[in-house]
Amino acid sequence: MKLKALLKRTLALAMAAALLSGCTITERIGREEDDGQGQTQPSDGGPGYFGLAYYASEKVNPVLSVSKINRILVEALYEGLFVLDGSFQPQPVLCKTYTGDGTTWTFTLKDGVTFWSGEPLRASDVAYTYKAAMKTPESLYYSRLSEVKSVEAVSDNEVRIVLKSPNAALPALLDIPIFREGTENGDFSEGTGPYQPQSDGSIRWLVPYKGWHQGALDTFDHIDLVSTVRADAVVYSFETGDVSLTRADRISAAPATFKGAVEVYQTRTSDLHYLGVNCTRAPYQVAAVRQAVSYAFDRARLCTTQLQTFADPAVLPVNPQPEPGGAFLYSVEQDQQRALKLLADVGVTDTNGDGVLDYAAADGKRAPLTPVILVNSENTFKVAVTQQIIADLEQIGIRATMNALPFEQYQEALSKGEYDFYYGETILSPDFDVRPLIGTGGALNFGACQNGMTDGLIAQMRAAGGDARVDAQRTFYQQFLSTMPVIPIAFTRGQVIARGGLIEGYKAAPYSMFINVKEWKAG
Repeated sequence: MKLKALLKRTLALAMAAALLSGCTITERIGREEDDGQGQTQPSDGGPGYFGLAYYASEKVNPVLSVSKINRILVEALYEGLFVLDGSFQPQPVLCKTYTGDGTTWTFTLKDGVTFWSGEPLRASDVAYTYKAAMKTPESLYYSRLSEVKSVEAVSDNEVRIVLKSPNAALPALLDIPIFREGTENGDFSEGTGPYQPQSDGSIRWLVPYKGWHQGALDTFDHIDLVSTVRADAVVYSFETGDVSLTRADRISAAPATFKGAVEVYQTRTSDLHYLGVNCTRAPYQVAAVRQAVSYAFDRARLCTTQLQTFADPAVLPVNPQPEPGGAFLYSVEQDQQRALKLLADVGVTDTNGDGVLDYAAADGKRAPLTPVILVNSENTFKVAVTQQIIADLEQIGIRATMNALPFEQYQEALSKGEYDFYYGETILSPDFDVRPLIGTGGALNFGACQNGMTDGLIAQMRAAGGDARVDAQRTFYQQFLSTMPVIPIAFTRGQVIARGGLIEGYKAAPYSMFINVKEWKAG
């Protein structure tokens, strides 16, 4: 009895320690290994071991799953018509060819693709997947398809998509992973990806799909699944050796820190950090003032210091930044002399010699240029960036101050327009649609810094294809830089964390941890 009580107490203490550490005890539920005598033994996590986190309380479906934990499994199990490479360019996967005029698109499927059951991939499966996402607001891909007017299978291997408005970059949105029609009620919806699930009672693991259209894999013959009930427990499972590969936010209010021998792979993201502007307040309704603020701070330094090399400087709302050249010239570099000239040209100067620039206010008097920058106090990265921007602005005579508030109060101040500038963050769609950010009536267009040309230029850019698209982009970018409706700071970088020595030749892409799985070699 004493032994039983001691064991119960020990277990209770272990559970309490896990909860106090912010983690949850996880259980390895990977494949058991044969000991050579017909008996099975649990995998010991030694050399060659590969484990992924798995949230077993949710059915795994590529467009209906909402658990962050299972998103990584989705990337191993399912494929889209395209995959986005490291520069957000769509590369064909399940799609063989496609045609489109911007509004009506036809995608022809690759020959010989089968699901794990051996059933062929059909256009009806693609249409079914997209429709499932379109009617599920919680889906990660719901907004991706908001412009779709109709989607239908016009033959066994052709899918037709009609949009509400033209978008020449539609393929960049179609890395949406496909599942077989009617399999969404299973524990794992059926997919076409490089790995497929296996189970024995409550034990689940992944094995290479031998019928995979890109050829069989032999680097890892199985991947253990580790039952995890909370996303923050993944860090704990990684440190114990159960989880071998995962994603983790770095520039966030609660950044994850991984200890031990790890490999970190950075990826570009569409996560834009920027300064929003209250264009209802003087003198920030003047484009030259917004331009000057953009020139005044050092983006490169912010990215390497305050953002800890996990960001890329940006002056345009697209990643990567386009190459400057020809008639299209811009710079992400700090240029305080140009900032001062822009301000002087619109009458913003230091007229009284106190070291602070001033401008002509509505009452005819001169007022000091002392903007207030609103920021969420719960994100230390954003606070640090704001402090450095304030220091840079001080160098040219703009005496800014920071109003750091908890998130709910920050949102309230933002909705009431109680700011001159605010530190904003938004995840743009992979086609870098800026309409929500700066378009008329955009959900994120709080500052209402609009120009009558903006909506039309955005529409032209979205509709144009080929060489015409390059010209349309250049025109829009020039308009953006001349008006600065928002002031981009940087695009953050994502990170993939791998157990040290796990994989040789590994690469990661913005939305795919398995993009080059054919090239992997066990470490």
